[in-house]
Amino acid sequence: MALLRSILLATDYRQSSQAAAEAVVRLAAAFGSRVTALHVREQFLTWPVSPFEYQDRLTQFLTDRKVDLAEFLVHAGAPAETVVRKAQELDADLLVIGAGEKIRDGHLVVGPIGESILERASSPVLALNPHGPKLRFGSILCPVDHSRVSQRALEDAIQFARSFGGRLVVLSVVPEVSWLAAAAETGHVSGAKLEHEAQWVKEFDEFLAGVSFDGVEWERELRRGVPHEQITAAAKERGADLLAIGATGRSGVVRVLLGSVTRRVLRHLPCSVLLVKDQTVFEEQFLLDLDVIDRLVGEGQDRLAAGAPAEAAGKFRQALALDPYYVAALDGLAAASEKIGQPDAAGRYRQRADRLRSRTGG
Repeated sequence: MALLRSILLATDYRQSSQAAAEAVVRLAAAFGSRVTALHVREQFLTWPVSPFEYQDRLTQFLTDRKVDLAEFLVHAGAPAETVVRKAQELDADLLVIGAGEKIRDGHLVVGPIGESILERASSPVLALNPHGPKLRFGSILCPVDHSRVSQRALEDAIQFARSFGGRLVVLSVVPEVSWLAAAAETGHVSGAKLEHEAQWVKEFDEFLAGVSFDGVEWERELRRGVPHEQITAAAKERGADLLAIGATGRSGVVRVLLGSVTRRVLRHLPCSVLLVKDQTVFEEQFLLDLDVIDRLVGEGQDRLAAGAPAEAAGKFRQALALDPYYVAALDGLAAASEKIGQPDAAGRYRQRADRLRSRTGG
C-alpha cells in the first residue's frame, strides 16, 4: 500500500493558494495524510486585513473537510528559504504550493518565490496552477528522458493515476540534433540521425518495459522536436491537469538535460505540475510486494513457454524494477535474452543471478 503520510501546505492566501488547499483536501482524503499549513511573511509587510483572519479562514476550510491538520505555522522571514527549511525539518513527503499569479501571453509564469522553492526543495513539490485545468488527477502527462529521476516521477504519476482513476500518458520527445552531433553520438556517419532516433525509441520501449502499470489506464506517446515546446503542446492537446516531471536528467552530446527543460516548461506552465527529484512522493509500506513480483515472474515464464520471449523479458524487467535482487526474475530474463538473440545480455543476467545465489546459499 502506498503511503503519503506528511504534507506541507505553504500558503500566501492568494488565489493559487486556495487551489493548493483544495488539492491538499483531495490528497489527504485519499491517503489519510497529516497536513501542516505554513504561512511566511516578510518582517515589515503590512496587510490591509490581519493575516490571522486569513489563517482562521483556511483553518476552518481544512477542518470542515475533515483534514487531519497537525498545526498552522506562521513565520516571518524569507519565504522560499523558510518553506524549504520547514519541509526538511518536517520530513514532508510532499510540499504543496500555489504556482503564482503572473500571466504573460496567456500563460502562467511561476513567480520568483515559487521558482526558488521548486529549485531548492529536496522533497517533491506539487505546484498548483489556478488558471489551468482544475486538478483532479484525471489526466496526467509524464514526460520522461529514460533516466532514473524520470522513472521516479513516472512511479509517482502511476500512483496518482491508480488512486484517483486517472488516465496517464507517458511522453518521450526525440530531441532535434544536428547531423554532426548525431554522428558523434552514434559513431556512424551515414544515416546518423535516423540511427539516433531509432536508438532513442528503443531506449523508450526498454524504459517502459521496466515499469509496472498495473491497474492504470495509460498509453505511450512519442514526439519529435524541442522538448519543452513538445511537452507544453502535449499537455494542452491532452487537456492534462497534472504534469509529473523529473527535475534533472541525462547529460551528454545529444542528451536532454531535463533540468533545463523543466525550467522552460515552468516559464509557460500549462497546468499544475508535480516536480520530483531524488525523493519520491510515496513511501511504500512494504519494501517488496511479493505477490505482484511472483505474478509478474509467472506471467513472464508463461510468455516464454508460449514462444514470446520479448513479452516475457518485459514481465521479468517489471519484476526486477520492484526487486532488482529477485533471482527467479534474473534467470527468466537471461533465458528470454538468449531466445531474443542477445547472448551477452543473457550472460550478464546469469552472472548476477549466480552471484546472488552464492551469497545467499540458494
